Amino acid sequence: MSSLNIQAVQDQDDPLLSERDPGTGFSALVGALQELGVVCYSGVNGGGVIHLTKLLEPADDQALQMNVPYLFTVPEYVAGFVPVGYYIASGSRAAACITTTGAATKLAGSGMSDARFHNVPAVYLVALNPKSTEGESPLQDVSSQGISILEQLRAEFGDDCIHVEDSTPARLLDYVNRIRSALNRSKPVVVAFHPDVLGLPCPPLKVSAGPVQSIENNIDVRRSSFPEDFIRASRGRRVVILVTDEAARSPEMPTLTTLVSEALGAPLVWTVNGAWGTDPNNDLGYGYIGFGGNDSANALWSSIGPEDVVLSLGFEPGEYVLNLRKINAGTVYHLTNLDSPYGAIQGDFSHRCNGDYKRIKGDISSLLRSLLARRGGRYTPIAVQAAPFSLNAARRSVEITPGNVNFAEFLRRLHEAWRWGSIGFDDVCLAYKDRQYVTQRSSPNIRFYSAYQGSAMGGAFGMAVGAKLAAPDRTIFCFSGDGCYQMYAGALPQCAELGLRLFIIDNKSYAIVNQGLGKILPDTSREKWHGTLKRVDHVAAARAYGWDAIDLHPDLSNFDYVIEQCYANGPSLLVRVPVDPWQELGGNPRLENLAGHSHL
Repeated sequence: MSSLNIQAVQDQDDPLLSERDPGTGFSALVGALQELGVVCYSGVNGGGVIHLTKLLEPADDQALQMNVPYLFTVPEYVAGFVPVGYYIASGSRAAACITTTGAATKLAGSGMSDARFHNVPAVYLVALNPKSTEGESPLQDVSSQGISILEQLRAEFGDDCIHVEDSTPARLLDYVNRIRSALNRSKPVVVAFHPDVLGLPCPPLKVSAGPVQSIENNIDVRRSSFPEDFIRASRGRRVVILVTDEAARSPEMPTLTTLVSEALGAPLVWTVNGAWGTDPNNDLGYGYIGFGGNDSANALWSSIGPEDVVLSLGFEPGEYVLNLRKINAGTVYHLTNLDSPYGAIQGDFSHRCNGDYKRIKGDISSLLRSLLARRGGRYTPIAVQAAPFSLNAARRSVEITPGNVNFAEFLRRLHEAWRWGSIGFDDVCLAYKDRQYVTQRSSPNIRFYSAYQGSAMGGAFGMAVGAKLAAPDRTIFCFSGDGCYQMYAGALPQCAELGLRLFIIDNKSYAIVNQGLGKILPDTSREKWHGTLKRVDHVAAARAYGWDAIDLHPDLSNFDYVIEQCYANGPSLLVRVPVDPWQELGGNPRLENLAGHSHL
């Protein structure tokens, strides 16, 4: 993709810019971001952002339909995750989060980190104290004499933390180009500004190209040597294909992964976020690996050795995927269009592989098509038998405490009930461990996403909000624990009219912690696990906040009614799901790393 041509213009030919007061750095920045496709802002007004937010429309149906910059007012902890969900639902567009000075930036920080961990293009606009107050101990002092917020942000985001110190057209153009560059590299970018600097006069900026694309494709795959090199390397060897988050961003991926796995006779495994890039009918699909993974997939992944080749479509280095271990294959081909994804060192993951590592830069779909075009009967890897129908070994049944649903049966019923075009987000609760174990394969009717690397409780709710803003006509589900609920409950009134579908997994505990501590600290009394939560009437609370709400019956007798209500038009809906915290389903390989002398 060619660079966007950004220049200052003296005329005010854009009526929207004129209506927003085009004479300051604030209006110039908002206008330039709009040209980059950024129109959705989330956060709370006040302090250093008031002259920015006055340029934004309230988030209503008219603003969303007109595609003009708007602000969805929601507490900063939730707002920090909104750009993540917005990008996942839109497939290509970045959103922005605004934070006032001081504590607001800290609150949004978890969402910022998740955007970085999962390579999501997003804009975080952070207000600093006025430059004129340096050394005068201003309220919420974020300077080096206060909380040193710039130093903190630079430590995490490096050059993608932009300090706006000058709003002259030339400097502002440079800042906007750096924003564009970060979004093109599928990176979140932090724009930290002094309000008195952006408040100075500045003409509007004109971006002559269309909205920014999240990933640049800077390789000509037709001349790539990858297909021939891969053919030679895989001859007489077993090939295992790993599908990750990056690959799943392409709508072609379910078809392509099936064609490639069939051509190679290669088994397919996937991460939680990579599942959307697979076809559930692929006979060579062995399931999810890692946290909550399927027995067949984890056994296959553990069997990989020096004689094997791994074709990794993208790369997810996190503990819930690789469990702090290296890929043990003799050769790893890493296909990616990202320059420096999270966890890479100088752009690659050779440090996470025991054998040869080959990074192939380019659009993953195009690279796979080039591989298919050159097959011609020349592939001679070792073919693997089809995956079993059930990807899990038989487990001992557990007696469920009366008054709770059978969580496995509930998840299976849901898997069969999804309707086309749905999007789901799993929070840090039993759902994000057990769903993939029980359902085993993706559903073509719903895309699920989980920010499991940051693993921030309550974050999925903000992602669901962002997804609904990006795709108002889609049905957006969020599965969240009663512990996660405590992180965002105060935001429910602001979201009552969005039409979200929020399922609360109510087990009155931090169930993942408790299930783990039963194995890590078996000789410690449960009281000292500190995992018990007080009972909350989530249904009554939701109704008080303007939501519809339903209690799911323990015998699932009203399950069909719940699903009908989920897909009906109406306000946001909360469904309380009573769950036994001791019904263990999906595995947690991380427990191996927490046993003995290690710590949480």
